[in-house]
Amino acid sequence: MKRTDFAIRTNLFICLGAFIVLIGCKSQDAPAEGLSGNVGDSTRKAQDRLDSLRKTHYLNNDLSIIFLDATSWIMKTQMDLTRAEMAGNKKEMVDSLVINSTKGDTLYLVLRRMYEAGAVYAESYTEKDQYRAMREPDSSKLWLQKYFKESTPKEALKTLDKFQNDVTVINKIVRK
Repeated sequence: MKRTDFAIRTNLFICLGAFIVLIGCKSQDAPAEGLSGNVGDSTRKAQDRLDSLRKTHYLNNDLSIIFLDATSWIMKTQMDLTRAEMAGNKKEMVDSLVINSTKGDTLYLVLRRMYEAGAVYAESYTEKDQYRAMREPDSSKLWLQKYFKESTPKEALKTLDKFQNDVTVINKIVRK
């Protein structure tokens, strides 16, 4: 009798546990109430908090240096590419002048800082996401290949013009 009593209690306990687990789980077919919006909202709130902390970190001098560095390195790279274009419009020239050089690495770093400042000071989430996307990928070599691989000097100059336009736009956003 004790063995049967123990078996019944054990089975009831297992069934009760399974029942509680089933009740606790929501149906996979219906989305969880409020969950889909909350994940994005909580991520946005956390990002907003980080941005406000970063804003307090930036000083006006720091921001000026970021934009001056970006403009300076874009202009240096433009001069090198203009010389290369005069010598011949070959794709290999862009690889050696931008992708496989320390100048390209520095260009990546200063533009990355500029886009980070743009993401921090942008008012809409669309702009924030756009500027954060411009920093990807994290590797300087991959980033430079993304924007300059298989480019002629003329095409690379157009890309640099777009970056210079971003410098102007982000500078206006930051100075509001």
